[in-house]
Amino acid sequence: MDYGIHPSLLRKDLTERARPTFLILLATSGLVLLVVCANVANLSLSRQLRREREMAIRAALGASRSRLLRQMVTESTILSLIGGGLGILLAWWGLPPLISFAERFTSRAHEISLDSHVLLFTLGVSLLTGVVFGSIPAAASHMNLSAPLKEGSGNATAGVSRQRIRNVLVVAQVALSFALLAGAGLMLRSFYNMTRVDPGFKPQNVVSLFIQLDWSRYKQNSDFAAFDAQLLEKINQNPAVLSAAVGRTYPLNETQPVTVRFQVDGRERGPGEPEPVFDLRSVTPGYFQTLGIPLDRGRYFTDGDSAKAPVVAIINRSMARHYWGNGDPLGHRVTVNNGEDTITVVGIVGDVTQYWLDKPPVDELYLPLAQNPTNVASLLVRTKQDPTPLICQLVAAVYAIDPDQPVVRIRTIEQVRQESLAPPRLMSTLLGCFALLALVITAAGVAGVMGLAVSQRVKEIGIRMALGATRADVLRMALGHRLLLVATGLAAGFALSVAGTRLMSGLLFRVQPNDPLTLVGVTLLFLAIGGAACYGAARRVTGVDPLTALRSE
Repeated sequence: MDYGIHPSLLRKDLTERARPTFLILLATSGLVLLVVCANVANLSLSRQLRREREMAIRAALGASRSRLLRQMVTESTILSLIGGGLGILLAWWGLPPLISFAERFTSRAHEISLDSHVLLFTLGVSLLTGVVFGSIPAAASHMNLSAPLKEGSGNATAGVSRQRIRNVLVVAQVALSFALLAGAGLMLRSFYNMTRVDPGFKPQNVVSLFIQLDWSRYKQNSDFAAFDAQLLEKINQNPAVLSAAVGRTYPLNETQPVTVRFQVDGRERGPGEPEPVFDLRSVTPGYFQTLGIPLDRGRYFTDGDSAKAPVVAIINRSMARHYWGNGDPLGHRVTVNNGEDTITVVGIVGDVTQYWLDKPPVDELYLPLAQNPTNVASLLVRTKQDPTPLICQLVAAVYAIDPDQPVVRIRTIEQVRQESLAPPRLMSTLLGCFALLALVITAAGVAGVMGLAVSQRVKEIGIRMALGATRADVLRMALGHRLLLVATGLAAGFALSVAGTRLMSGLLFRVQPNDPLTLVGVTLLFLAIGGAACYGAARRVTGVDPLTALRSE
């Protein structure tokens, strides 16, 4: 059978799989940075309230507004640079796991390093966040010096603009954290769905050994066939072996497909209809039994399907459905090489997930390895129990035929299946960690702002309680406004997640970007955590003695 070459850009091939994943991780990191910056800005506003008297005295002594702004921006920038430096240390510590993660997507993973571009980027982000979010508290401050100087304790009620900025920051934190958690929830559901996929074969107790015969010693197709026959005979003599086979490849091992253009005998193509293609796989008799691939109709390959026998093939359900519909393809023929070679269909087997568990099966045609030999193949062995203890015996069987023949990439098919799940598992884990970090930061920020807001109303609360307000009334009053902010943030986060999760639709499997179950679950989680954060701060004030509260100022 003839083979062709399809050119493609090397840069695209090396990075195509990695690009969507790393863009999602970059966007996630940016959202976490925004959550942290919003929290820091909120804390800076709260800190400024306690420094109002100090700032008022500085202004009274001649400090200009720009001078006070420079002081606050300098303090914020120094903290931001320290945080950036600690981030570089964490990145250096986490570089090996990141490279291991990237190796699953691209062969250029070894190029990842903490070079000058990364350091300059970190410096720029640290300076930018320090300047921008350090300026927010200063922009919200007022120049009325009399009120802070008259209030000795520093419990001045925040100005309207400053209160609005704090509220906006709380809403932004909740919205961004909601979007992150929604994305992580969708990825976790996708990963769970992938673990439930039936791959179309039974990976338990099957081991694979990759063998590439030396071209200088095995030159003819008959040499390949003779080696395979000797190997299978020797392997099947082992009493622990149930079945064995040789195939050019096997499911989920990430090899590039061999696609072949063909024509169904008696079926003409329509105008402009492209020539159909199938994935070609060459296997020995026993391949389907070894992997547990079910036979729908027809027969499996036998030893009679030799190089001198008529060329026969087994197709999968997908190909049978696409080109024969409700008809019976058994006995029908397909032609390849522009009609030069004719292949008769003798069997139909179940669909197998060959490349990725989240991708649908492709049209496949299996040929007997004797009729389409190759020097590159994998030995597949199904054993009665765990095949790991038998690996040395299987390798010894290869060496008994040819002591110089290398055997590499020895893996159980169950390991291959688990490795195919590693990228979505790592992606879900990273997004989950980012989302939980943002959630914790947001909860701490909401609790901190809630605590500050309540502490500024201690005297008001004391008066209300002195006039007969119950602790439940005070608790409802303290909780109401902050819970409204959380609810507003959830509404904004819902809208943000509806737009943002569409960008990661290509990474999702059997779950919609706007999955109602995920969004409702995240909403309930946020309401519970946000309510707990607000309740913890509000609950403390209900225990304040009214007389103590009235004396607080």
